[in-house]
Amino acid sequence: MSPTNLGFLLNARQVACEFGFLTVPEFAEQTLRTLATVAKLQRSRGHLLNWYDTRTLEPLRPRFVSSVDSGNLVASLWTLQQGCLDLLQRPLLEKQLAEGLADHLRILVDGHAFPQKRFRTFLEQIRKRSWLQRLLAPSEEGLLESDLETKNPKYESDVHWFATESLSRVRNLRKAVQVYVPWMLPEFVPLWKDATLDFKFDSQSMTIQRLPEVVDQLGARLQFALDHANGSGERKALYQRLQDMLPDARSRALALIEDLKQIAETAGKFADEMDFRFLLDPRRKLLSLGFEVESGKHASACYDLLASEARIAVFVAIAKEDIPQDVWFLLGRSHTREHGFPVLLSWTGTMFEYLMPVLWMRTYPNTLLDNSRIAAVRLQQIYGTEKSVPWGISESAYAKRDEGGIYQYQAFGLPDISLHQGDPNALVISPYSTFLALHVDPTAALRNLRRMEGEGWLGPYGFYESADYSTTSGRRSWRHRHELVRCWMAHHQGMSLIALANFLHDGVVQRWFHADRRVQATELVLHEKPATNVKSLRQLYGAAA
Repeated sequence: MSPTNLGFLLNARQVACEFGFLTVPEFAEQTLRTLATVAKLQRSRGHLLNWYDTRTLEPLRPRFVSSVDSGNLVASLWTLQQGCLDLLQRPLLEKQLAEGLADHLRILVDGHAFPQKRFRTFLEQIRKRSWLQRLLAPSEEGLLESDLETKNPKYESDVHWFATESLSRVRNLRKAVQVYVPWMLPEFVPLWKDATLDFKFDSQSMTIQRLPEVVDQLGARLQFALDHANGSGERKALYQRLQDMLPDARSRALALIEDLKQIAETAGKFADEMDFRFLLDPRRKLLSLGFEVESGKHASACYDLLASEARIAVFVAIAKEDIPQDVWFLLGRSHTREHGFPVLLSWTGTMFEYLMPVLWMRTYPNTLLDNSRIAAVRLQQIYGTEKSVPWGISESAYAKRDEGGIYQYQAFGLPDISLHQGDPNALVISPYSTFLALHVDPTAALRNLRRMEGEGWLGPYGFYESADYSTTSGRRSWRHRHELVRCWMAHHQGMSLIALANFLHDGVVQRWFHADRRVQATELVLHEKPATNVKSLRQLYGAAA
């Protein structure tokens, strides 16, 4: 486990809520458990070390604090903090919970494990906003569970997984209603238009923060109705049943509010305790690659390029006031011009260097960083077309394995925009690189992903890590000659999920990150104007470049 992986886990859970794959109570419970585990980990000056044994929680040797991983974690923690505060101002039962269940059911329909007719009915109920009542209806409960509890041996294991998870979604939705908003249960539908109660039964207008107040208001209205009930004993019994459920609902709502506040407070505390001052190289005024705990020394190299995954670390360290803002402007801004596009040079020319920080940090039109991210994507597309392969090159696992059969890992990139020239015969395409580009060129990115899917790159847990087209023959074309790297890396899956959330939910992860006042106070550095009169590497260094 690394700090980056941990950060993506925390943010991926937030995104799961946004997609409707988790209820807020599930998110809170799981996140609190994770943060409790993090609190047990050995740290150095507030920083998590770069590697831990996930079974014993002991740090692995050599003990090392990575500047870039710590920067990623602070960005993730601030995103978590602000996302939890945002959840308090949103309803407990939002429409995306229905859409998340629909995503699960759609896969089961494709796998012939759920009736298509019932699926169409459910989609229509989402459109009419009647899905919750139908889902909670007693007549529906057994029928839906019967559909999902498929035991047919002809179904593949992933279909079984989605059936089980869909059933879990249904049960957790019902539990959330029963525990937090019992007045939404079908048995109380007759009270929704009760003139004596005069209460608005609308789950969409009741934010989590307001739930205790809503419970108190409903309790008072129910007591009034009980005191003045002139109707049937059946209606009075209905008042009383709901009244009896409210104290527990109020207690649960207060506990959920406290859990979300506790997550936000703990995330902020962990981030505040991470001191970046000792990671600054005093001579070069740049962030060192990291700190070797055993020797007590900085790594000898520094991050010195703006087009780097490390710029998120520099940004948050400045926002925390741990390092001066001058560090940002000391980062290298060397440019080149390729195919008419001016672009910042990076160390290896990977999509990761240009786009990974954008998962959290916004870019602004006609700025240095925005123009470079657009140019990097376009140049990747041109490079893929020239090689007759899908586009998207970054650091990733590739086809070579060690003696234990584990895939090896390396940075791959475009030679024309990188300062470090790698193996000219290496060509490794990673799908997560295309996900990172969704915000830049969504049409081309989706077309590229469909091409990868059509060529068999999609496995049971999502797209495989990469496809290795590398050759030692020096040929100019690698068409249809590749080896799939059949593994999944947690941080690349996390990046893909967060990129999807930003694309489909209007930059939601960026919105959470930028909700932090320290980020708002620092974001002016992101408005730097682009360079002019940029020459190509060939113009600068001659034809040999």
